[in-house]
Amino acid sequence: MSLSWLDQLVLLVHPRQVVLEHFPWRRERSRQQAEVALPTAGQTEWQPALDAAAELLANAPGGAALRIVVADALVRYALLPWNETLLGRKDRQAMALALLRSSLGEKAGTLEIAVDDPRFGQNGVAAGIERELLDGLRRIAKGRHQRLGSIRPRLLAELAARRQQLGDGWFACVDDDWISLLGLVGGSPVRLRNHRATPAELAGLLAAEAAAIAGRRVDIIGQAGVSPPGAAWDVRQQDFRLCGAAGA
Repeated sequence: MSLSWLDQLVLLVHPRQVVLEHFPWRRERSRQQAEVALPTAGQTEWQPALDAAAELLANAPGGAALRIVVADALVRYALLPWNETLLGRKDRQAMALALLRSSLGEKAGTLEIAVDDPRFGQNGVAAGIERELLDGLRRIAKGRHQRLGSIRPRLLAELAARRQQLGDGWFACVDDDWISLLGLVGGSPVRLRNHRATPAELAGLLAAEAAAIAGRRVDIIGQAGVSPPGAAWDVRQQDFRLCGAAGA
């Protein structure tokens, strides 16, 4: 059996760049990055990123285990209110579709929706990603004989890796021009924002939402140098680690 079966690959799919980390068996890890072209007329916003992903994976070893993280700019989220009568995956996906349809209209029908596992008495988070993008990623991995283990939205991957450490407060994934902000009470999501914004705007977003949650802790994942929200906040900042997020 080829030793490439012991290798691990982690791919970040982002509208501006695609990053591939390779963790070979008993060798130093490597990192490749490809800039993503702007969409041409008639292209979807995600097609250039899919093309860049195909180029990077074409040079990666076949047979390796592959995990994929999708940047929040390519994900649509919905907060799922706790409902003790809707615990099955299909029921929760139907609820998520209805919530996404209320904000996105018929576009919600083009999304493949994933829901987190229900926790008794707690709200959940659903994520929708364009079905054609996901199908394209699966097709590329299959063509390269790479063993695709998971495709996860960035916010949920980061949250899963740290959820046991969180109580009352805020969890922010910050990109160059995109912020995903999740408010938690007792570890349960109660507020959710996911939209275009710069790192400098995080302080304003927190100030606008502060009344909703008593906790003043904010965990910031991503951009260094984010403007601090103020002295009253307990700020915990960490870099976005591709391998850590995907391994959640």
